[in-house]
Amino acid sequence: MAQAEQPKRLAIVDDHALFLQGLGYLFAQGPLDVEVALFTTGTAFLAAVDQGQAFDIVITDLAMKQINGIALIAALRARDIGVPVIVLSASEDAITRSNADLVGAFSFVHKSCEQEVLFDAVKAASEASPLPARSMRQGIRRSVFHDDGTDTVLRPKLGEQQQRILALMAQGLTNKVIAGELAISENTVKTHVKTIYRELSVNNRAAAIQRARELALF
Repeated sequence: MAQAEQPKRLAIVDDHALFLQGLGYLFAQGPLDVEVALFTTGTAFLAAVDQGQAFDIVITDLAMKQINGIALIAALRARDIGVPVIVLSASEDAITRSNADLVGAFSFVHKSCEQEVLFDAVKAASEASPLPARSMRQGIRRSVFHDDGTDTVLRPKLGEQQQRILALMAQGLTNKVIAGELAISENTVKTHVKTIYRELSVNNRAAAIQRARELALF
């Protein structure tokens, strides 16, 4: 007698609690045979993975606090975990899709889609063969290069001080005020700001703040 197939284990990661609970209810009432685990942060999800929990499919938001969706996928690949990851995002620009593709997302679904679209994506992921995590990890790049010669950084390398400065910039503080807040010289702030611009592939403060928000850096 054939053994009954076990439900697919689906992890959903989103830092908007109401939306997350709504997704949980959607899958509980939906047609797919899935066992759902909900996580409000990427760090909580990765902690569960590190403690031995295994999942067949992952759905993640892109812009989240602590760890964004791109970093979460990269962390899975770094652990040689080839689980298919569906990016569920409110952004539909080409850069967002390219970034998701480069880190090895299985598919991209917009948050405005009908529920059937999401169900179809999960069904396709459940039927997919395990992903070659190691080879995918080797292909991960820090930048997406465009036809016009510009590039978009996926995972900027910012030190703790630069992250503090970026957060203060987002509050509208000038370099002089930031220097006073951090008890450093204004020239030091300017040096850090140049590094921030370089890492985010931007050339002004407004663009840096916008790009940081897209990557959920604060």
